[in-house]
Amino acid sequence: MLQIINNFYSPQNLGLIMFNFLNMHFETNHQSYTNYYGGDRKLSYPTWETVHLQDSKYINPYKIFKDTWIEKTKIKPLHINTFFRKTKLEECKKSPSWKQYKPHKDSSNNDLAGLIYFNSSFLRDGTFIFNESFEYEPTLIVGSQPNRCVYYPSDVWHSPSMEQNVQERWTQPFFIIYKDETYKKFLDKKEVDK
Repeated sequence: MLQIINNFYSPQNLGLIMFNFLNMHFETNHQSYTNYYGGDRKLSYPTWETVHLQDSKYINPYKIFKDTWIEKTKIKPLHINTFFRKTKLEECKKSPSWKQYKPHKDSSNNDLAGLIYFNSSFLRDGTFIFNESFEYEPTLIVGSQPNRCVYYPSDVWHSPSMEQNVQERWTQPFFIIYKDETYKKFLDKKEVDK
């Protein structure tokens, strides 16, 4: 059930999202979160990420995303995790993952995963979809396009291309829970983690 929504944000909301993107603080990070590859983030997929966006009573990127998501998909989320991410071409080229496909699945603690592209219109800056983790070539490639949203079940094998075309690839990853049983597991885990 891979879905693509072009022109996800309205022009006004895209402007507000980009204002926030350009003015938020980004910290170094890496994918996957679980593997740190000997302490060197560039041995994995090096990223720069903001804090997770939070809801508030004011107009903010979280609220804009949530309202747009509901309007465009008609799926009412029970929990959303979203943030902004940059990947830098110079860092990706130094990674052993450069030009390598590293398919992964996202956490089963979510029902859906996806991202919104902001600054690229290239096939190689998109998302690669695989049937299995060991495949050498993707089954499907979703090219990046500014303001394009792509989402899929969290158990779908996927990967960034690892051959990005732009100096910085700007995206908004998101993870959504909308099923009651997944949300109950999320709440139970949250209670255990206290």
